[in-house]
Amino acid sequence: MKKLLLVAVFAIFSASSAISAGLSDIKPTIGVSYNNAGFVGEANEQVGSDTGTHQSTRDAEGAFAETYASVFVELGFGDVLSIGIDYVPSSFDTPTNTSREGTTKGGTDPGKSSVSATFEDLTTAYAKINILPLGGTYLKLGFSQVDVIINETMASGNTYGDVNTQGYTAGIGYAHEIDNGFGIRAEVTASQFDDVRTTNGVTTASVANGGKNTVQVESMWGAKGTISLVKSF
Repeated sequence: MKKLLLVAVFAIFSASSAISAGLSDIKPTIGVSYNNAGFVGEANEQVGSDTGTHQSTRDAEGAFAETYASVFVELGFGDVLSIGIDYVPSSFDTPTNTSREGTTKGGTDPGKSSVSATFEDLTTAYAKINILPLGGTYLKLGFSQVDVIINETMASGNTYGDVNTQGYTAGIGYAHEIDNGFGIRAEVTASQFDDVRTTNGVTTASVANGGKNTVQVESMWGAKGTISLVKSF
């Protein structure tokens, strides 16, 4: 979160030429958004044996869709540039993946394990750049951060550590003013997130714990369509 705040502060101070237009040109805006999003990623699991050696590698790709609300606050500097923060107050989950973990030596049933992830506190600091010759058309560039909570029920009893990831967002939209400072916006954006890596917490492999497993998720992308109701002051 510190990195996200630094990006927001830097963006505001980089707008010094717009701020110099005068305090009377600074316009605060608040808004609420409905988002329809899709996310994709690739996962790689390095499976260790109960003797500490590499046993196998599993690769998988996944995708899911989600709808959620977000809120944002914005400061407009003149007619061209606005700086804002968008926050998703709710969490959303990936589908649950069920597999088998452990050893089958001696005919032992390793049991079933299930894993899913919950995304929390998705926050985006962004710059909105109005393209004046095209009416209400604007570009949006931002930096996002989200916490990834790992939900697991492992046959071995092991647990995977929670992680967080960040990345960049870019998109295009159109804003239409209604009356008395109210307006609506429609936009589409795409996001790219950094790779994440987590383990099942095993440091010394044994028959009891089934060995050390490491999961890395990479090539994470998201795209969404957004409708917003805004109020400027």
